[in-house]
Amino acid sequence: MRVPSPWVRGVVGSWVVAASALATSVVPQSSWMAAMPLRDSLAGRMTGLTFLVFGLGLMVWAWLEVGREVLAGVRHRLIRMTVLWSLPLLLAPPLFSRDAWSYAAQGALVAKGFDPYTVGPAALSGRVVEAVDPMWMNTPAPYGPIPLAYGGLAAQVTDNPYVLMLAHRGLALLGIVLIAWAVPKIAVACRVDPSVATWLVVANPVLITHGLGAAHNDVLMLGLACSAFAVALTGRWGTAAVIAGTAAAVKAPGGLVVIAIAAVMSPLAGRALQRLASLAIAGVVSVLTLVTVGELTGIGSGWLNALDVPGLVMSPLSIANLIGLGTSGVLNWLGAEDAAQQALQLIRLLGILTALGLIAVLGLRSHIHQAARAVGVAMLAVVLLGPTAHDWYFLWCLPFLAVARPGRRLMTALVGVSMILTIAAPLNSSLRGAVIPILVTTSLVLVVVGTLLGRLRTLQPARAPRSPRPAVPDAALSAVAAVPPPHPHPQQS
Repeated sequence: MRVPSPWVRGVVGSWVVAASALATSVVPQSSWMAAMPLRDSLAGRMTGLTFLVFGLGLMVWAWLEVGREVLAGVRHRLIRMTVLWSLPLLLAPPLFSRDAWSYAAQGALVAKGFDPYTVGPAALSGRVVEAVDPMWMNTPAPYGPIPLAYGGLAAQVTDNPYVLMLAHRGLALLGIVLIAWAVPKIAVACRVDPSVATWLVVANPVLITHGLGAAHNDVLMLGLACSAFAVALTGRWGTAAVIAGTAAAVKAPGGLVVIAIAAVMSPLAGRALQRLASLAIAGVVSVLTLVTVGELTGIGSGWLNALDVPGLVMSPLSIANLIGLGTSGVLNWLGAEDAAQQALQLIRLLGILTALGLIAVLGLRSHIHQAARAVGVAMLAVVLLGPTAHDWYFLWCLPFLAVARPGRRLMTALVGVSMILTIAAPLNSSLRGAVIPILVTTSLVLVVVGTLLGRLRTLQPARAPRSPRPAVPDAALSAVAAVPPPHPHPQQS
């Protein structure tokens, strides 16, 4: 019996995921989906979760098979494949997360004249808040002015939460388009095969399911950040800094791309004063852009006071949280409750300070050839050392590490993390407290992940390409080529 091609497997998996979401995703109670029979019983919901994990496994399997061929030099029409895998998810309810419903409610706040940086969705009533996670009902929005102003415009047209969710999914789709445009250009400048980078980033199931399927505005932030780097490589540093500020106006971490912009402006990292001046110029332009966007949209900059809102979630993916919770637990066991709380806050603060220190070092010392890796590591530091981390935050560092000439270890790590985060995605907050669904879903995830782990051994990173170069070499790319690499050109890991 002939096994279907990876493309077909990926499409089938995507359709299975989209269909399963009708039974597993949280939707407003007034929605017709809320009355579906599968939602009325534990057996029905478990059937949906089983098919959801199976569909995700099909997508990952297809992606790994395509990657093996791409790394072996076989050419695939990766953008077309990504489109085919993404289409089934365009109209599906949000996957794995309720954030898209929060976006809809926050846009409704703007449309009704509320300040989303001082009040939460609880100020509203009706169907627009029915699916918002209770945890975020009374919290201000931690997002920049762009998604809120956009959400406000959409909410002036309709109050239907499903349509508003689709509108925000449109922003995620725009982000993917920007990533698909920018990543190959950055890859060529970094001497990485653009096909490999496109497979690893654009066709990645994490981007398709978490990014597009969950409609996270992180994807628009990332698309703008990648575009800023790509534009900087053409020598238009001012424009790149403006785009970086626009990325930060979606979510603050997008502004970290100024590290790469400064590296292009001053390629020789040994000249600390020159690099510091470049960082200052790019940073000031980005901040001015951020403030200007806030004023032009009428949203303002109050979101900076709400940046600690995501930290209300004690995510185990944050190293600072793990250490803090462990220390706090020991102190609580010893009876020092006050010291336990203080220790948790202190360790989380130290994590933030450590991340900021690492970002400063990367900004001042990274060689131009290390610019992409520096941004990727900076993003990763914010995720792992910050006060909170969600599984889709992995997307922040993925494009930059994917073009950083990854060796076997880094390639295996990126692919392995992508595989696990995709298949384990159903273990999200919507299963909170549901013991049987959590146990069954965890078992299914372990089986599927265990089945696919062996395929990681077949992935071999491609060597830097000999031929692909821009059609018209520009000044910035010529500068990149002119500066010798700091090491004799081995594959980096």
